[in-house]
Amino acid sequence: MAGRPRFLCGVVEGFYGRPWSMEQRKLLFQWLKRRGLNCYMYAPKDELKHRLLWREPYTEHEAVCMRSLIEAARKQGVEFVFAISAGQDMVFSSAGDRLLLQQKLRQVAAMGCCSFALLFDDIDPCMCQADRDVFPSLAQAHASVANEVYQELGQPPVFLFCPTEYCSSLCSPSPSQSCYLQTIGQELLPGISVIWTGPKVVSQELSAPLLEEVEGVLRRRPVIWDNLYANDYDCRRVFLGPYMGRAPGLMPRLHGLLLNPNCELQANFIPIHTLGTWFQSELGSCANPDRAGTEMVAALGDSRGPREGSYSPQEALELALRDWVAEINQQALEPGGWAPGHPSVGLKGRSRLQSGTAGGQEVVPDPEQHDSVPSGVDQHGPEPCGVAPGEGCRKVTSEPEKGSGSRTPNGSQQSPTGDGDQLATGSKECCEPSSSLPSVAESAQSAGTPMATKTLLSPGHTMSSSSEANTSQNLPLPTSDARTGSGSPAQSPSSTQPEAIRADMLQTAPGTGAGASPGPPALLTEGTGASPGTPALLTDEITASSGPLAPVTPEEVTSSPTAAVTPETGSGPMVPLIPKEARTSPTSQMTSEEARTSPMALVTPEEAGSIPTALTIPEESRSNPAALLTPEEAGSSPTAPLTLEEVRMLVELFYLPYHHGSLAQELLEHFRWLRANSLSVGVPATAPDACGGARWRGRAQSFQLLCAETCRLHSRFASAASRALLYDLHPYLWDIRNMLLAASAFVLWLDGHLLCDPGPKSTWGNCFGWCQSITAPILLGRDAEPWARRGGLFGELQALLPVGNSCDLFYHPPPLFPSSQTYLLRPLLPLDKGELYRMCRESLDCDPKVAEILMAHPDLLGDRLLGPFLSLSPEYTFVLEDEGGPCGYAAGALHAEGFLQQQDSSWLPAIRHKYPPDLGTGGPALGQDALEEAVLFFHAEPRAVPPPVLRRFPSLVQLGTAPRVLDVGASRSLALCLLSALRANGSRGVFCQVRDADRQQLSFYSKLGFVALPVAWGSSPGTQLLGRLL
Repeated sequence: MAGRPRFLCGVVEGFYGRPWSMEQRKLLFQWLKRRGLNCYMYAPKDELKHRLLWREPYTEHEAVCMRSLIEAARKQGVEFVFAISAGQDMVFSSAGDRLLLQQKLRQVAAMGCCSFALLFDDIDPCMCQADRDVFPSLAQAHASVANEVYQELGQPPVFLFCPTEYCSSLCSPSPSQSCYLQTIGQELLPGISVIWTGPKVVSQELSAPLLEEVEGVLRRRPVIWDNLYANDYDCRRVFLGPYMGRAPGLMPRLHGLLLNPNCELQANFIPIHTLGTWFQSELGSCANPDRAGTEMVAALGDSRGPREGSYSPQEALELALRDWVAEINQQALEPGGWAPGHPSVGLKGRSRLQSGTAGGQEVVPDPEQHDSVPSGVDQHGPEPCGVAPGEGCRKVTSEPEKGSGSRTPNGSQQSPTGDGDQLATGSKECCEPSSSLPSVAESAQSAGTPMATKTLLSPGHTMSSSSEANTSQNLPLPTSDARTGSGSPAQSPSSTQPEAIRADMLQTAPGTGAGASPGPPALLTEGTGASPGTPALLTDEITASSGPLAPVTPEEVTSSPTAAVTPETGSGPMVPLIPKEARTSPTSQMTSEEARTSPMALVTPEEAGSIPTALTIPEESRSNPAALLTPEEAGSSPTAPLTLEEVRMLVELFYLPYHHGSLAQELLEHFRWLRANSLSVGVPATAPDACGGARWRGRAQSFQLLCAETCRLHSRFASAASRALLYDLHPYLWDIRNMLLAASAFVLWLDGHLLCDPGPKSTWGNCFGWCQSITAPILLGRDAEPWARRGGLFGELQALLPVGNSCDLFYHPPPLFPSSQTYLLRPLLPLDKGELYRMCRESLDCDPKVAEILMAHPDLLGDRLLGPFLSLSPEYTFVLEDEGGPCGYAAGALHAEGFLQQQDSSWLPAIRHKYPPDLGTGGPALGQDALEEAVLFFHAEPRAVPPPVLRRFPSLVQLGTAPRVLDVGASRSLALCLLSALRANGSRGVFCQVRDADRQQLSFYSKLGFVALPVAWGSSPGTQLLGRLL
């Protein structure tokens, strides 16, 4: 290309995992043009004919698709570079292999491609015997092949070469002294550019001195392959922060810079946007614009960002955020772009529920639901990119552990594109949810969500759905003020939105996440796929408050972890905070009247004693969801477009591989401090002064608010994001939501339930003895690659929980149907008993005759399932709540032996007078077996638990959820709370009793790591014991 810019700046699709579809790439070209970027390299590691089957030519159909892609790039002014990775099994001395390589590249050249790349990265550095007989070194073999191909193609203006030693950490002993690089620099023809990733595979910083060394040994300026945003090495991490860590004035030292981004295309808007701003800034500061060589500076206009030499990551992020909000909301308004929430939320006309599976429910999707595919997803036939099975080498990662829980067999998260987009696929397991999605019931059943009374449940339970799906409508760009640590609003640039919208989110200063540093990272042994599920907090009938709720002053919110609270702060135990919408200042006080309508309000100790803690049910959506919303409605409607502040929160949760955003950093700092100082609210309290407890409760309240806002963000995202964006990013947000549900409830439990006895096996400090094990936070040096910090924010939060070393508790694949359902998880409150008993009663699908007995004895099922725990061990009971009220429970007993003895000696004798033994007799009827099992439990002679079981598994647990809970993430969070509480007070193992016929409960417990114990025990026949160590 005669007018080609000499400096290449753009994107390389070079990650492991499912390649992008053709339509996604064409959308990428539009983004590149819009930001003034000029290059795209086609190098998907798991496309079969790029790497594993590189010798095979493209079929006629594949050639048509590739030609179309090359032409689409040309129309957008983007240089299309075709890369091939032949080094895995190529015999460099073989004339046949050389000929096949040249023929493959000539075929692509005939399609209109003028730029090429030959990649020898992530391969075995040892040559075969045939090559050793011909070449004295691997470098000479590589240079020989590259030179020959370069000349056979007519010395194209762009020809890139990736060496096997492509970063400083792979060079021995250093780049300047590497024999391999020295040979490459000497032997490679001058027209060939060399690819380099920097000091490491994923380089935190790039500086001119480092590049000077590389330029000297290679005898040419390198092209940077920048892995800053690559996330294929950790399926729990995605990076949305601004492009940073690259010193100004790098362009004169480089021939180009190509960004290897997130595997999820929709996650790359801000990385590409800020890269464009950086490129523009470098062009403006370049001493010789002609040599920098692009005519695109003028095309960007004056409003595209900072001008000459003034690149600021935070300013670039602000510009990118505003454009991304507009892009997100525009995608949601496109036909087929909006992703409806989970059918359990209620989508009229979208699906209907029938009996047959998970909890007696089966979802029958409406055919209308499958008429469209996500925006940016190819709806046409296959194309030349397939997924190669068993690819083990990685440019941006070491080989993943077996069973690490990656979302696809390749370790990358699934996207909503259908398999029709990919040609020559090597693994059908990589199929992603297409427009024709499986039923929710199948998803829920496979997840194994526990049912409150699965032993008492039979098919036939149905659910209704409500609320219309959102439809397209042009809406104004919603924005809101940033959150500030002091509680005072920090105005965003050109922020003129009404106060009603600004009050929608907690206030934070824009761009505060730039300098955030990740705290001590934790090495996690297993990664997991995130899963889309249900978000945010819901409301319920008024519940009792267990004590005054201490308010936090603005000074306290911004104080250090050891800062004191004002004297106004109460000293009573914490009660759950259930925010619906944040006030302008998260710490401002409210009147008693306001407290009844804004559950996020902080109340005084006096008000806390008189105002019960209530959950607020979101208002019903508008009758016409497509109608244009006013600014006030945009802040309260669940399906209103995402606001600027909500998108900013999303970015702060998933920032960069070496840095946390401000929201993530706050969450970690609060949780670390609360864990380290939890003895001040233990039993008995070790801090005689009230100040210690008051300070702890103030920090706990701040943590609660942050957790609630993040959960609310999940709900909003599931309701308002486009389908393509939802399936790319929702699994990560779902993971964080589940973790924060558990962490928030665990912090509430710590206040007044933590045992602080000096015994060696009952202390909080001893509980964290596992910190010296494989999941302990490791003090990593600057040379550590980011995969050493496994899991990012999720991993560090996991490591702070008492059961954080049990990685199997934290893994579950994301559901196929994201849900905007909101949940609250908290310890038991006094008024919960009636609601929990009602949940148990309503979960049983029974015959009218049985129903009549239950009406006469409404507490029968509740007493069977929860009675002993609520009477004898209420401090280890947690409640899951949605907008319909309590919908799940996790109950436990720390010392099962004493608990069972007390149950047999005091609780059962009293309950036997309540229910006569002949109550369960009767003919066969629906629900009769549950009735009989409950009566048998009350009147049968209890059997002692074998002593070996009690020694290894000293605690007893029981979990259950209502049939309407289809989100397995919420159920697992419920289990995490209980297990964390038991472990914090010294338990080393738990066991439970499950009926043999209850296959779903057995499946759920097994996915939590429970195994069948080889002992016979049970208060009724047909039961078995399951146990797991903590």
